[in-house]
Amino acid sequence: MMDRRNFLKGSLAAAGVLTLQPDVVFAAAQREHVAAARTADKIDCYCHFSSMKVIDYLEETGGVKPHVFRSLFSNTPALIDMDERLRLMDHCGISRSVLVPLPWIETSPAVYADPQKCSRAARIMNEELARLAAQRPDRFSAVALLPTTNSDIMLEELDYAVKQLRFAGGMVAFGPTLKRPDHSDYEQLWAVANRLDVPIWMHPSRPPVYPDYIDEQVSKYQVWQTLSWLMDSSAAMVRIVFAGIFDRHPDLKLIVHHHGALVPLFAKRMQYGWDYFEKSTGAKQATSISQPYIDHFRKFYCDTATQGHEPALLELAHRFFDSGRLLFGSDAPMDAMGGKAFTLDAASSVEAMAISAKEKQRIYRGNAVKLLKIKG
Repeated sequence: MMDRRNFLKGSLAAAGVLTLQPDVVFAAAQREHVAAARTADKIDCYCHFSSMKVIDYLEETGGVKPHVFRSLFSNTPALIDMDERLRLMDHCGISRSVLVPLPWIETSPAVYADPQKCSRAARIMNEELARLAAQRPDRFSAVALLPTTNSDIMLEELDYAVKQLRFAGGMVAFGPTLKRPDHSDYEQLWAVANRLDVPIWMHPSRPPVYPDYIDEQVSKYQVWQTLSWLMDSSAAMVRIVFAGIFDRHPDLKLIVHHHGALVPLFAKRMQYGWDYFEKSTGAKQATSISQPYIDHFRKFYCDTATQGHEPALLELAHRFFDSGRLLFGSDAPMDAMGGKAFTLDAASSVEAMAISAKEKQRIYRGNAVKLLKIKG
């Protein structure tokens, strides 16, 4: 893995951040959908929360100060303050938030390389999330930060988080500088998550120091985040599918960020490509899964994080994954309005979809209740 000392440095503010002012964010045609969506009973299945205690620990033990996320986190109150998050939820009509942790430990290479430190960083985050969620169990569910240095500490933390802390599942980041999802270290994770019947949230990861072209040193024009994160999620899905992970673990539940990334949009292109090259070259893909390959991708779950009013994107995801696997998720509060823009964008996008009110209710709440076994 490459040195990620400067992970996201200098570019964090644009990692999904909007620059529009609150009074001009929503076009007139969108405002009606926003107003209607606010009244819906929504569970936000993919939003973020963190603690500066984790940033402090990564700085103290990782040897790099400040941590690349310190400024961003400290200037995003709804990311680190429960009262601010509750105000955001009430404003946007969110009855429950499923808190997905940030940052992934790989952002501190020295901590990640040491299993003991990596495990400790995850435990700090997870116990802090548990403490906050316990204060308002009616409004919050939590997802565990998993230490992925090796399978032993990863499985220990997932088991602890699910059985002792009563977490909804775990989160793992994937990207070209990180461990691939079909790495042998993850095989036991998939098996245990399958056995425990809890989801794993997948998050993309690519630093700006990973160049777009081999003759350069860094990514330019924010290709690393605006486009490549979608590619990274999609590539992780491809590796999972072709490795036969769903065949070995048929009840495994994996939640992909950003409305299923590129797969719903390019599903036909992907299948045509596999068919053409297999027929033309006579060489089958190195996999044991059955054809058509694209059907295996329908086993993923995805969220509605559109980062804009994009009902057409969600209609693509709805047709590809089926409404039973589409979960309302906002990616809040990672925008310049403290989460309001992303949450209301996602909600207005669902509201504007050409589907029935019953299907929208499944996306807003019903699917999450079933998947996460939410009571009450």
